[in-house]
Amino acid sequence: MSVSESTRDKQRGKLRRLLRYFLLAVAAAVTYVLFDFAIDVRPPAIQASYRFSVPALGIDEARILRQDNLSILVMRRSTATISALERSPAALQDADSRYSHQPDYARNPLRSRHPQYFVSYGTGTDLGCGLEVLDSSLREICGSARYDFAGRAIEAANRFQNLSIPDYTFSDNFNSLVVRP
Repeated sequence: MSVSESTRDKQRGKLRRLLRYFLLAVAAAVTYVLFDFAIDVRPPAIQASYRFSVPALGIDEARILRQDNLSILVMRRSTATISALERSPAALQDADSRYSHQPDYARNPLRSRHPQYFVSYGTGTDLGCGLEVLDSSLREICGSARYDFAGRAIEAANRFQNLSIPDYTFSDNFNSLVVRP
């Protein structure tokens, strides 16, 4: 065996060991991700429901409620707004909410459990920034995303999703909101 073959064998051995370590690291990362999806290791306080006190809202008024790292948009809609939303204009990116994240009870043109109240997460789907309420729509503060008062994305040059709707319930008199993220 010549010196050059011996050197090559040593280099191949080093490369094989490096490849094994790399594959071991990849396998460990994949195992961690699968474990994280299979078992929720978050503290019980985060797993629990969030309870919000809902202030008295005027007609077509919205508020952003915050607790911990969770922002929730709550809006009280007028009958005129409700009837306009039910007509579903063609200028929406996903008017039927086929590609949206919402509970089954929100699979309707108003995307809500109760027609007069709209509830969604308080962040947009373009850049993930907060929302602001305009006269006839919602707008992501730092992005170009705009939404109607049912959280459906309004047509624009960029494609983005409708606002996500959490699993929620109201108390009987609509002054308390429970969100299960």
